[in-house]
Amino acid sequence: MLEKFLNDYVSIVAGSGADKIVSILFKKKNVNEFLIAKKLNMTINQTRNILYKLADKGLVYFMRKKDLKSGGWYTYFWTLDDYKCLVSYQNTLLKEIERQEGILLTRKTKQFYVCKTCGVEVMEEQALLHDFTCSECGEVYTSKDPSESVKEVERSIQKLRDKVVQMQVVIDELAISRVPKPVKKAEVIKKGKKSSKSKKKLSGKSSKKVGKKIIYKSKKKSVKKPVKRFVKKVSSGKRKK
Repeated sequence: MLEKFLNDYVSIVAGSGADKIVSILFKKKNVNEFLIAKKLNMTINQTRNILYKLADKGLVYFMRKKDLKSGGWYTYFWTLDDYKCLVSYQNTLLKEIERQEGILLTRKTKQFYVCKTCGVEVMEEQALLHDFTCSECGEVYTSKDPSESVKEVERSIQKLRDKVVQMQVVIDELAISRVPKPVKKAEVIKKGKKSSKSKKKLSGKSSKKVGKKIIYKSKKKSVKKPVKRFVKKVSSGKRKK
């Protein structure tokens, strides 16, 4: 279901034939653009044209790396954002439903005329402007029964609404998968024990070092160098000749 929605929307955004790119990028990351071009059987410029259209809508994103073998040119690696694709597609469908509801209101409140020869359908104001004759062939317009067109528009709106509901289920599943998994209590306790042990080791090492420093300083202060005193001996008697 997810891949089908992606194919439909990529075709709407980038044109027919672009949906093949979904099968290449689906559930993959950082795919080389030259590999994409090879699988699509297109030139690199044609491939980039499709990818740039999708990137403008935020449906794909890329990272680039410098290829030294090719003379320092950048090579792009592309990833499809499934979640953004579906959300954008859903918004497009909701706008289409609003447009269809406007048409439905017009069908219920306005009178329409049709030319049976050309098949041209016009509103009452336009038919009156041309004296209820077809401007293409000159045939007289006939009034159209609104019940058929009303039912047709109602069926179209219901199909779109059903599609939006189905899409919402897939979007919810993707949203859950994108949420990071909660860490278990046991893992938190283990991490806490490891961190406390490492802290104790660090504190023990630091205290020992500090202790050594204190001891060393205290020893250095307590040791006093002996001072040598030189005493001159003074003789009390006279020198003998």
